[in-house]
Amino acid sequence: MNFSLLAPLGLVALAALALPILIHLVRRIELRPTDFAALRWVGAGIRPRRRLRVERPWLLLLRLALLALLALLLARPLLTPPAAAARPWVVVAPGVDRAAARNAANAIDAEWHWLAPGFPLLEEAPSSSFSPSSSLLRELDADLPATSSLSVVVPDPADGLDGERPRLSRAVEWHVVAGSPRANEAASVGPPVRFVVRYAASAEASVEYLRAAVAAWNTREPRHYELDVQPASVAIPADTTWLAWLAPPAPEVSAWVERGGVALIANASASSGDALWKNAAGEVYARNESSGRGRMIELTGALIPSSLPLLLDADFPDRLLAALRGPPAAPTRAVAAAMRPLHETAGMQEASRSLAQARPLDAWLVMLIAGLFLLERIVATHARVESSE
Repeated sequence: MNFSLLAPLGLVALAALALPILIHLVRRIELRPTDFAALRWVGAGIRPRRRLRVERPWLLLLRLALLALLALLLARPLLTPPAAAARPWVVVAPGVDRAAARNAANAIDAEWHWLAPGFPLLEEAPSSSFSPSSSLLRELDADLPATSSLSVVVPDPADGLDGERPRLSRAVEWHVVAGSPRANEAASVGPPVRFVVRYAASAEASVEYLRAAVAAWNTREPRHYELDVQPASVAIPADTTWLAWLAPPAPEVSAWVERGGVALIANASASSGDALWKNAAGEVYARNESSGRGRMIELTGALIPSSLPLLLDADFPDRLLAALRGPPAAPTRAVAAAMRPLHETAGMQEASRSLAQARPLDAWLVMLIAGLFLLERIVATHARVESSE
């Protein structure tokens, strides 16, 4: 068992131990002077010797012990069972060869598992379902015993990240080996994006600017963006990714956006959304407005150069693409050596684990203090009776 204090500042109350010592040193049994005839022959220059004497030492010891226990109670003592030794763990990211992983980690008498949902044994096939590696590491770190060491074998580059280095409660041996990340390139690029344009007859000229923007997108990502241009009377397809509405407001557009769609709306009414595009004078050309689970890019005018001079800028396709995509997602792939987990929260997590297993001694101390107080009262009353006699 390990002894610890939850509130060590409570031991400051031990300073009160000086109080009963001072009382016992100052206090004396009352003595009545009695004159003896023989004392007349004792010279006045001879003085009796004084020595330091403690009255009722047993009572003093009881009171000191009582105050010490009270101070210890304020410090909240705990008994923590010793941590049991646990086998080390080695987890291997999918995409790493088993033999290469064993050569890299070289762990003796260790538990070998895949860094995959459920943490299957290395001899088994890893789960086909994908889960971010960072989340799996945090889950494993929380479930493993505090005394179990952890080694991780990952390919380079590492994938399944969530934008930052994992922070774990223990130091991790990080091994980088040759391999291939589990996430394939098709999954990282994503499915094709279907950009649907619905326009009124009066806005037909605006469509050409959107055609040019989509053509610029596909020069960098060939055949990734599909353009569907139809009059406003044609229904919005179910597989629409982004919508450009160049017609008077329609209820079906608002309903589609609230279900999670992203739409570019021309000639929108006054909006309270965040300003997205401005000119040098601070005049707002477009606002970003949330609606239900979706989002609208509301143009204050028509999609023509006289209302939106940005159409003539060379970077307008990039601006439009960034607006439709929204805030960039956190990167999920990085150089494996740079993603070694940080060991920063060990103190808090280790303290929480120890606190969950600790046994408080408050009840035992209270009973001991009560018994000692009763004994102190008995001794003090007995000493007072002896003094009166």
